[in-house]
Order: sequence, then structure tokens, then C-alpha cells
Amino acid sequence: MKVTAFAKAGLCAGLAALALGSIVAPASADPATGSFGTLAGLGSDTTQSVVGGLATAIGGGVIASYDATGSASVTTRTGGTAVPRANNSGGGRDLLRVAIGQTETANIPVFNSAAVPVTTSAIAGQVQFARSSGGPGAADVAQDGVLTYVPFALDAVSYATAPNSVIPANLSKAQITSIFKGELTKVVVNGDSTTLQGPSYVAATGDVVTDITTFIPAAGSGTRSFWLGKVGVTESDISAGTYANLKDKDFTGTAVQEHQGGALVSGTAAQDAGAIAPFSIAQWVAQANGKTTDLRDSVRINAVDGNVATTGSGTSYALNPGFNAYTRPVYNIVPSVLADDPTSEIAKTFVGTGSRVCQQSATITAFGFGLLGDGCGDDSLRAYKASASETGLTLGATSVAAGKSVTATVTTSSYGQGGGTVRIYTGSTLLASGAVAAGSSTGTVQVPTKTAGSLPLSAIFLPNLAGVGASTSPVVDLTVTAPVTPTPTPTATTKPVVAVASTTKATVSANPVVGKSFTVTATVSASKTPAGSVAFYDGSKKLGTIKVASAKAKLTWKATKTSYAVKAVFTSSSPSTVKSSTSSVVTVKAAKATPSVSVVAPKSVAKGKYATLKVKVSATGVTATGKVTVKDGKKSVKTVTLKNGKATVKLPKLKAGKHKLVVTYSGSSTVAGKSSAAKTVTQKR
Repeated sequence: MKVTAFAKAGLCAGLAALALGSIVAPASADPATGSFGTLAGLGSDTTQSVVGGLATAIGGGVIASYDATGSASVTTRTGGTAVPRANNSGGGRDLLRVAIGQTETANIPVFNSAAVPVTTSAIAGQVQFARSSGGPGAADVAQDGVLTYVPFALDAVSYATAPNSVIPANLSKAQITSIFKGELTKVVVNGDSTTLQGPSYVAATGDVVTDITTFIPAAGSGTRSFWLGKVGVTESDISAGTYANLKDKDFTGTAVQEHQGGALVSGTAAQDAGAIAPFSIAQWVAQANGKTTDLRDSVRINAVDGNVATTGSGTSYALNPGFNAYTRPVYNIVPSVLADDPTSEIAKTFVGTGSRVCQQSATITAFGFGLLGDGCGDDSLRAYKASASETGLTLGATSVAAGKSVTATVTTSSYGQGGGTVRIYTGSTLLASGAVAAGSSTGTVQVPTKTAGSLPLSAIFLPNLAGVGASTSPVVDLTVTAPVTPTPTPTATTKPVVAVASTTKATVSANPVVGKSFTVTATVSASKTPAGSVAFYDGSKKLGTIKVASAKAKLTWKATKTSYAVKAVFTSSSPSTVKSSTSSVVTVKAAKATPSVSVVAPKSVAKGKYATLKVKVSATGVTATGKVTVKDGKKSVKTVTLKNGKATVKLPKLKAGKHKLVVTYSGSSTVAGKSSAAKTVTQKR
């Protein structure tokens, strides 16, 4: 990869362009409510500001970059599924891996909250790229990886300290390593002398001793991984308790967010004076220059080995070209198949020096980053092998006359069941192709035949999801017989073969409930053994096709509404023996899902303030919609509409005294109504 060769030169060259920074607009945070970009991405806190700035500079709604902190989830598509707001590089990467089916599930870190599990079936297509302040782990690098780490800028990292810090403002790399390994744990000031000492130091007369607290960002952060690598610490070391001095929660117990100064000033004055943490110089510069929200809390960014981190002052700071102690390329992670397609929006936006991103050198430098020169947009760093898919092939008949077609049913299994293309081959010759729809596991293809003989067939599945690998079915042999000659007219001694009738009956498993699965069973009856498949319908909508086995076919799916008109259509694979038939329509009534209504309410409200309730309506397998009403006794106080099953209700001013509040959910077409337990709120006088 080119990054290592151009990193130092790119830093110096890039800073020459900083004079243009004053004309660059500040970074956008999340896209405006109700607007959506072509390419949606989450992840690194380090690069969220510069990628937001790139989104603004490129324009046209091409890039929609969502910050690492804010609401717990974001919606990236019109009518799309909300995804967790990934809090760091690892979270953004894993969200993308799940969205393209490279892995089926992941727990996504969310700032100051428990990790949120996601699945491919739920979020496929909701994310197109991820921000990352670091490259992949060595174990994940793969030449045929389905993710491409595309570098676009150079960052430098130094150590930050509180405004009242007694830690020297110029440390060597060796001293920094010793501090973060817990070998130097105290700052000793005695008159004009300041020294760093270890845990066994005994204070002398006149010494003022301050304990050092070493903060690192929360797990999953790209900056955390980068910094630990530079000081020679592994995550395994941390898990084993080898370096108990490393803290990823601040003095108040809040998770340490990378590139924010809050952790360094979260304690007492004495605690803050000894606090130290890694900090992106680019982020420090961008915040100082007003290109993004200033979250530094006045912390200082320090020199290493005599090289100061920044030049300039006020709102005209820049990365010092001579600072080379800790530098790293930063990346946008994209699906490899799209990186390799020059016509894709991914390639046009991120890949190559002529890409939209790499052309925005003024924006990149204005946010405190260095340029990578010819290395910007390099697409050689690949990681994460494709997940496996499986393909099976069955034929509607084991033999067919030459010139006739046979129905091939292709069954697939893959993460997220995202669908794809199926191709039927004999050897290397393509005979036919078809599709498996997203959300389905089967597709049918009509395979033509030409000449008599044995025809070995196989099916290849090419998934739609970029993280899922192709697969090939086992070979199935088809016997192609000589063309059929006309059947002679029956004579007195020749009795024609007559196909027998069949009947198909559809039955439904008992007591379906919205949000839960139920099963429809089709039973095919005939005086001869029926063979073929059954297609299940809800009205005119096809639900799926199942091969008949032992005169039965079963289809299971989740109820998403309260009424279905189900019928089963049996298609005989040997109509000259057993005729096809269709069941009568069975009306299926599914009960509405039973919800639970939870309410978080304050026990008391200060005089002159207004009570706010947080309401959540939950039901298995379905999102509650509709309205909730807050009642004070028998009096309706306020009605609001749920969003994603939740609502925040700010009540009108209550009279002084105790109020027994009950929240009633009115229900919807799929979820039954229900009331919460009463909550007692006292309005202070």
C-alpha cells in the first residue's frame, strides 16, 4: 500500500495549503431532518468533522455523514430502519460489515449507553461507508477482502492535558510510553524543578506530588487502538489487568469520548492537574478554528521530543509540519466490489486521486489534516473475507423430452437473505438465469434442453449483498429423452392413461398473533402419490413456494397484519399422472400484539418547572405506532404520537401537590391498546 511511503511528505505538503482554510465552511453535523444522502456513513469521532466538511464542500447530497455522538440512533433512508449511532471507528466498521452481510450480527457501541445489537436482515442497505481513524487489524487483512480501507488524509496525535496541568508540556516518546504503562505515575514539583517519578517514589521535603491519571478512549475507538499500539500495550494486556492505570471512564464514571477534553477536567483540581489522554491534533485544530463544535474544554495539546503540535493562534491554528512523533492515515471504509467499479458512486466519491474527496484538499487541510498526495484514494488495503452462502438445486422432473424445459428450483442460504442472481450451468455453459428476491430463499428458473442424453446441472448463486460470497450447488443429473412422438389414437385394445385428480387443502396453525410466526400447511390428496410444489398466496401476493414431501408442504412466516386470505396452489411435476389443484381460500385472523407500556417519570417537579415523561410501547416482533394519552386521574392531560415506539411527553403545568399519572396507548391496526402502571409525580409549591 502507498500510505507508508507518502505519509511524512504528505504532512509537510498538505500544510502548505492551510492558507485556504479560512474560506472553507464549518462542518455539517447530521444531515437535516428529513434529508438523506446517497452514501450514508458513521464511525470515527476523529474524522467526523472533516467528513462533514467534505459532505458540504462536495454538495449534491452525495455524502451523509452522521456524528459519533448525539441521539442513540439515526435513520439514513426514507422509510428506512433506524440504525445505532456508532460511536467510534470499530462501531462504524461493524455496522457496515452487518449491512453488507459480511457478518450477520454485531453489537454496536453507542456513547454513554449499552451496545446495541443489529442484524443483516434488519439493516441491509442502510449504510454505504464507515469512517475510520485506523486501518484493519493484521488478522483481518485479506487480499480478497470485501471491505476496502481508502485513505484520504493524514492525522497526527499527541497527548493532551488539563489547563491547570503540572505534567510537562514537552515529553519524549519514551516518557509518554512509561506514563501509559504505569511506570511513571507521579509528577513531583519542588521549587523550579519538575520531575516524573514511579509508584515507589518517597516524597522529600518541599515536594508537591501529583498523581498521574492516564485516560484512553472507550473500546472500539480507532484512536485508542492507534495509541495503544504506539505505547506497546495490547487489548489483551488491558483485559488481563496488566495496565490497571489505563482508564476509559473519567473521574465521574462517564465513558471517555475521543477528542473531547471533558475527561481531563472531570475531577477535582488536584485530579485534573495529573490527567493525560491522547488527542487528535487535527481535531484540536478544527475545534480551535471554529470548523466544528469546540469540545476541548480549554485542554492543551502538547509537544513531543521538542516538536510542538501546532502553529498559529486564536482561530488560525495549523498542524506543525515538523511534528512527526505520532502520525497516521485516516480512512473511509467501503465495499470492495463498489471500489472496483469505476461507475459506482462509491468509486467516484472515494477512490483515486481524482475522486470527489481527494479533490477537496482545501477542506482537508482546513480541518487540521495533512494531505496524502498520490496516496489519497488508494484502494489496495483490503480486509474481511466474504461470509459464506449455500446453494441447493432441485428439478421439477428427473427426465424430460428433448426440446422441452424443466423447472429448476434454487434454494439459497446467506446472512440477511438479501437475494441475488442464480445461473444454471452444464459444465461451463450457461443455460438459464433468474433471481432470488430479497427476503426470500428460493427462486425458479426454466431450463431449456436440446438433445437427448445425460445433462449434469449446477446452480451458481451471486448474492446482492457485497459482503456475501457466491456459492455453487451440488450437481444434479437430468435425463433428456428423445423427442416425444404423438400418442396413437386409442384402439379397442389400447387404453389411454388418464391423469387422476388431486385436491389441496390449506390449514393454519392455531391462534396467530401479529409479530409472531405461524404456519400454513397444504395437504395434497390423490389416488396416486402427488409430486411437485405448492405456492402459497395471500390474496394475489405470492408468499413462497415449497416442494411437496409426503403429500404435504409447509410455509411459516411472521404475521404483520391481522387478516390474511390464504390459498395454496399445487403444481404437479407430473401432470400426466396427477393433476394440479388449488385449495379454497382460508381466512386467517391474527390477534393484535399485546404491548407493554413503560413510563419514566420524575418523582417530583420543582416549582415553575414542567414534568416530562418518557414513554416506550413495546410489542414482540412489531413496532407500535399511534398515540398515547397522559391522564391525571380521569382528566386527559396531553396526547402525543409515538415515533419508533417511543415518545417524550412534556406536560402542561400541574397544580401543586401529588398527581397520579397513567399513560394509555390507544392501539393500532396491529398492536392492542394498553395502559401503564400509575406514576405519582409531586409538583412542588
